[in-house]
Amino acid sequence: MANDTVIDIRFKSKAQEFNDAYIPYLKNQTRYEIFYGGAGSGKSYFIAQRILLDIMQNKKQKVIVARKVARTNRHSTYALLLSIIYKWNLNKFFRVNKSELEITFINGSQIIFSGLDDVEKLKSIANITGIWVEEASEITKEDFMQLDLRLRGVSDKPNWFVLSFNPISQMSWLKSHFFNKPVDNCSILKTTYKDNLRFLDLDYVRVIENLINEDENYHRVYALGEWGVLGNLILTNWVAERVPGEKRFYDQVVYGMDFGFNHASAFLSVGIKDGELYIFDEIYERGLTNTDLIQAVKAKASSGERIVADNAEPDRIEEFRRSGMLVVPAKKGPDSVKAGIDFLRRHRIHVDSSRCPNTIAEIQTWKYKEDKDGNVLEEPVPFKDDAMAALRYATESLRNDNTIRSGRIDW
Repeated sequence: MANDTVIDIRFKSKAQEFNDAYIPYLKNQTRYEIFYGGAGSGKSYFIAQRILLDIMQNKKQKVIVARKVARTNRHSTYALLLSIIYKWNLNKFFRVNKSELEITFINGSQIIFSGLDDVEKLKSIANITGIWVEEASEITKEDFMQLDLRLRGVSDKPNWFVLSFNPISQMSWLKSHFFNKPVDNCSILKTTYKDNLRFLDLDYVRVIENLINEDENYHRVYALGEWGVLGNLILTNWVAERVPGEKRFYDQVVYGMDFGFNHASAFLSVGIKDGELYIFDEIYERGLTNTDLIQAVKAKASSGERIVADNAEPDRIEEFRRSGMLVVPAKKGPDSVKAGIDFLRRHRIHVDSSRCPNTIAEIQTWKYKEDKDGNVLEEPVPFKDDAMAALRYATESLRNDNTIRSGRIDW
């Protein structure tokens, strides 16, 4: 009881850390809660704050934090919740299981991180009282329904299901399910970067506001938080489906990597079979140091396999090479982006629907710029295109040779 009192006192003094737009939702009790809108709106940060408050103030809470792919939690939702725990100086009240990605408060309430690709783990979790799906546009309606059926734990407060996302396409099942007609016991909040200016740096604000000069649709989605209208798409010759993840299935495998930190680092494994491209695995995470990225890439490619990477960061490439990886810089030129796109448009592309959700998210919104008169330009919008850059790098050698090898490689 003494510990609980200390925690309550500390949090009364932390009110300034909460975004005013979200404060009315601290005590929200609807089963379904939709937090959507533009980039930089602070919705994920608030949801993480509220989850921590919830499990500290209520016993018997078991919260699932889910994404389409389980491993993407480690450097996103899991890292975010840990950072808030340490910022609030509450780490001594929590037990953290880094290997299982579980966080337990002293009253027994838990936060468990999982993915829709980790079905067995989800099946084994009983008495779930709360669910947060981050980047909910990655999941299907069927995924949502299966999770909803598991939300049946017994506790002192109503169970809740939170979905957070950017409204990238008005064709999304999220719009038809939650927005086109009223849903019982559901609350919806739309926010944009303007609701979060107190917590944003000016450089990021400039990036968001400059989207008006880059692309109307991107500005609509990521600055204004409105539903996207897809047009001028660069790639339409692709399909999301389950594809083989074994290298032996393919005639050839190539790898591409785009470096990031504040934006995502992206690594793609691309198989070639019968003249078609198969994106069968990805790494796509923000906040990765080069050491983190090297470790992640070594789990996907062996030391002798050639990886083509962004040539803008030679120091990072050199660090990869010193670690024993065969990483080479991309041969960029004045027409390299156009050449890469032309190549990709000539070949059918299959993207694994389970392992590559971020690639799917990018490819379905990757589009050409328009000028102020609505004329389409042969230049992609330079925003949320990390996986697409990795895809161009991966296929660079194929287009330079102007051929795709058909002979099977002996792995």
